[in-house]
Amino acid sequence: MTGGAPLGEDTFTFYRSIGINLKQLYAQTECSAYATLHRNGDARQDTVGPPCANCEIKIAEGGEILVKSPGNFAGYFKNPEATREAMTDDGWLRTGDAGIMTDDGHLKVVDRVKDVGALNDGTLFAPQYIENKLKFFPNIREAVAHGNERDHVTVFINIDLEAVGNFAERIGLGYSGYTDLSQREEVYDLIRQNIEEVNQDLSRDSSLSSSQIQRFLILHKELDADDGELTRTRKIRRSTIADRYGELIEALYSDKQDIAVEASVTLEDGRRNTINANLRIQNVATVAVGES
Repeated sequence: MTGGAPLGEDTFTFYRSIGINLKQLYAQTECSAYATLHRNGDARQDTVGPPCANCEIKIAEGGEILVKSPGNFAGYFKNPEATREAMTDDGWLRTGDAGIMTDDGHLKVVDRVKDVGALNDGTLFAPQYIENKLKFFPNIREAVAHGNERDHVTVFINIDLEAVGNFAERIGLGYSGYTDLSQREEVYDLIRQNIEEVNQDLSRDSSLSSSQIQRFLILHKELDADDGELTRTRKIRRSTIADRYGELIEALYSDKQDIAVEASVTLEDGRRNTINANLRIQNVATVAVGES
């Protein structure tokens, strides 16, 4: 069994592919000791299994996972205020995690509650969950999903220069640098195929189907900690990106098929340079629930 921090889907699949009957569980100290777990013959790489016997799971408004179990703790030692924050009056443990119950009864944990939002139709919008699925593909180095208080989801993509450069070499596609390569039609087709695979996966659960990606663009530059767009541990600074690339975000939610940009970037030697580019915006096919 594996628990604790989320295990990557590729790692989970690898261990099972070599014959190890690896299964996942979901637990917190406060619900001693687990609330869900995979059964033999019913292990999925993207879920933590159905609820255990005598354990109930429900999803609160806003997407928070709530647990009611005989193992739920009585309270924090000499800290009634913290206990009231963690437990509802009728005995449900607030986990602080956001998730959904899949159509076949498995719990899927998508992010921390504080980091999720909602689309205009009320669908849970978990940007990091979508971004991590995109970054599973070797062609995609970074992704930024947009959709909170919007009608649908769109994304910025940073290509992985080495992986996509190898692709370009194999098909005889010449290019002068990152910006030139990122805007080639062949590269957009490659990334669109990756995004459509993610949409196929999202469509399998009715609770996430509406969060399929409908439009994307490939950024003209790599997001960079030196430009304040990422932390030093490569976490996205969402507010910085929203401020700096607001015009591009609005273009994704318009009927535009391209947009001109002029941007200042920091070179490896610390000098500043200006990039001018015309960015493509491309639509992506979505999948109806049950069609994947």
